[in-house]
Amino acid sequence: MTTPFASHLRIAGVGGVHLRGLWLTCLTPYAVELAGVGAADWLGVDLQHGDLTAEELSPLLRVSPVPVLARLAGHDPSHIARVLDTGVDGIIVPAVESADQAMALVSASNPPPVGARSTGVSRAGVLGNPQPLLLPMVETASGLAALEEIAGVAGIDGIFVGPYDLALSLGEPSVVAPAVVTAIESVITTAHRHERIAGVFAGNTELAARLPAAELVAVDTDLAALRAGIRHLFGPGQS
Repeated sequence: MTTPFASHLRIAGVGGVHLRGLWLTCLTPYAVELAGVGAADWLGVDLQHGDLTAEELSPLLRVSPVPVLARLAGHDPSHIARVLDTGVDGIIVPAVESADQAMALVSASNPPPVGARSTGVSRAGVLGNPQPLLLPMVETASGLAALEEIAGVAGIDGIFVGPYDLALSLGEPSVVAPAVVTAIESVITTAHRHERIAGVFAGNTELAARLPAAELVAVDTDLAALRAGIRHLFGPGQS
């Protein structure tokens, strides 16, 4: 029997795996089932900026050939519980800017005695899924300033970097600006020093080539893949 994804990453630890993911913004469960997404090691479902909703997670999980992480819309405990009840392999929580926020996420993600999450009849409960990954996102200057404290919070599994919002927050023109690359490097190395896994959304081949190895890298979005496929089909001259 294969070890569940979250448990596998925890056992492998820092540097134990390097997995490439596809970031979903618009692919429905129907498309996920038929599109050959198994070429990726994992899927990240964007509930914050994408066109997908928490209600679409359970159908997607039933057809996905690879593990699924969900980037949440926010920090609301009821939203966290609802997403976890679907049985996702992990949650990525946007714009975490303090140790207190990270501790609140640990509480919202775990039942007593660790946290305050309630239990009930849910897909996750019925299937007996292990505790999913909890990955706070560092994607602002404030989050970067609190990085050491966030990485030290007991109960988180790693840190995930959002480079595009981070670039905006730092006042830099692009994700490959030297200050942004240095900031992302510091997040990855700090996560590893605290024996946390590191994740990053790349969406840029130049950025991906310049970063130290992270355990989870979202290579690009489903929309970028669709655009590339359409250009390949119809040849040069397509926008």
